[in-house]
Amino acid sequence: MDRWASGIDTAWLQLEQETNRMVVHGVLFCDGTVDLEELRTRVRERWVDVYPGFRQRPTWPTGPIGPARWVDAPPDLTVHVTTMALPAPGDAGSASGATGAGDEVLARRIGELMSSPLPADRPWWRVEAITGYDGTAIHVAIHHGLADGVALNHLFHALADPVSDPRTPAAYVAPPRRARPVHDVRLFRREVRDRASALWSTVKRARTPGGAAELGATGRAIKNSAWLLASPPREAPSPLQGRPGVAKGARWTRDVELDVVKAAGKAAGGSVNDVLCGAIAGALRTHLGPDVPRLRAVMPTNLRPLDRPISDDLGNEFGLVLPPLPTDEPDRSRRIERMHRSMATIKRTNQALASFTGIAAAGLGTPAHTQALVARYARAGSLIISNVPGPLEELTVGPVRVRDVMFWVPCSARLGLGVSVLSYAGRVRLGVDADLGLLGGHEGLDRFTEALDDELAALRT
Repeated sequence: MDRWASGIDTAWLQLEQETNRMVVHGVLFCDGTVDLEELRTRVRERWVDVYPGFRQRPTWPTGPIGPARWVDAPPDLTVHVTTMALPAPGDAGSASGATGAGDEVLARRIGELMSSPLPADRPWWRVEAITGYDGTAIHVAIHHGLADGVALNHLFHALADPVSDPRTPAAYVAPPRRARPVHDVRLFRREVRDRASALWSTVKRARTPGGAAELGATGRAIKNSAWLLASPPREAPSPLQGRPGVAKGARWTRDVELDVVKAAGKAAGGSVNDVLCGAIAGALRTHLGPDVPRLRAVMPTNLRPLDRPISDDLGNEFGLVLPPLPTDEPDRSRRIERMHRSMATIKRTNQALASFTGIAAAGLGTPAHTQALVARYARAGSLIISNVPGPLEELTVGPVRVRDVMFWVPCSARLGLGVSVLSYAGRVRLGVDADLGLLGGHEGLDRFTEALDDELAALRT
């Protein structure tokens, strides 16, 4: 049945451009051969039959403004779920973190797919079982207008066999609930209620010394955040920003044990996210030189309750925050400490909700309005960093073990670099995607990924 898209989902559909495809890419690295017909059966029964967006495509309003509309377009699984054999590795360039034959060629293939649009006359997703590699790589491409990172993790769990770890979030493993109308307004009301309650609790503690200090810090953070969103500063000149081209590249780092990352965070008084953002800042410092100024990131922040079932329209429930990265700090521990302070300040604000509301409202206007608003946020940053908690235990697809899972966040506006963080079964690995023209081609992308690998390896020492 046809349905209206929400304002936020319309916005991400409107951001689709030739030089920045708004498509989330993910890969399940499987140890063995995945049967194509079995894969198609799973996709049909567990995705297409359950989630309306997998059997619909977007259409645009006939007037100048208004939300997009999802219209029925039953998919042909022989077209949507295909297979491809990689050529022999040979002279295909370098993919840092490669652990098996063909990883370099696989990285090139994913980069090619990042540069290609999803066909407009069918639902905006595709699955490709890639062989000629160490096992099978199940590549999934879903337009951001259909699903965000949390929704993609839910789909990974739905495609695989059931998991047993009771800590796995309900948003990943519970059967989806029927979507309710006016999605954007419901999320806004829920978040405002929860944040008002938290603020009131802080106010009530204001008579205590600690409470007064917290209230003052919260007030300053909210004031500064409001000013930041109302008038985003222009980022310091950086080769990571500029006019993007069509050609994109994909890489991934070696994995690092999650316990190692947590230990590094505990030693420096930070979280896993603080440690990994500090590592990204260190890699940028190596890549751009020691005189690089403090840069800022555009960071998606989840607004979806992970302890509740996801809705069957999947969609987007996240806002954007703009944390500074300590790229000007040579000391690794200090980078983690500074990152922790920056994120603690942002958590006192409503920055993510405010940006969600602004983008959702822009989505009800023209694509030019949405693109201009997101460009205002993007001009305040040099790259996008997305961190999504992944599966807690290893997944299986029938008899085949999924040894690793990866995803890549799309860039937008004039941003040329994206880093995606996904934990998996006690390990964490970072995906890197870039505009090849802005990052110096495949060689520049390799140099940055190698610098990031060095930063992650240093966490073990």
